[in-house]
Amino acid sequence: MEQYRVRPAALDDAGWIVALSTRVQSALTASGSLQKIGPLPLESTKHSILTGHAYLLEAGATGLGSVLVDPLDRVQEEGWHLPAAQGPWWYLHSFMLEPEAQGKGLGLVFLDEVKHQMALFSGAIVLDCWAGNAKLRDFYQRAGFTSHGVFGVEDYEVMVFVCSLTLSNER
Repeated sequence: MEQYRVRPAALDDAGWIVALSTRVQSALTASGSLQKIGPLPLESTKHSILTGHAYLLEAGATGLGSVLVDPLDRVQEEGWHLPAAQGPWWYLHSFMLEPEAQGKGLGLVFLDEVKHQMALFSGAIVLDCWAGNAKLRDFYQRAGFTSHGVFGVEDYEVMVFVCSLTLSNER
């Protein structure tokens, strides 16, 4: 069985993360999806890395995925009517796996380890996805996130999910 590891991204990983977002966006577009994930801006990716809010999934020296987990923007927090958390709210976004690595259960492994590492910061993680994407909604629920509600954003709706970062997230 292949060994996977999740580690905080380093600054020299920024270009790879941006390139991954381009590959993921190309695969989404080719599949007919309207979802927009990339390309990520290099400067904001570097900022997430420098503040310790970017993670990579690797098999050996091969990168397989990336995710950013930044402090939640106050506007989002108020618009989503989030309950009080014991600690800060973290916004998980730009969750990406190499297109050829998708559908193999790696996303659950990746999210589980990210939640474990984020438990050191306490608080809760929030994320959103297009409300019409039943497959992705099911994935986030299987990953331990709880549906918080559906909210309008411009001309579409997003489903918001939350997950408390507690000792139960630690192994």
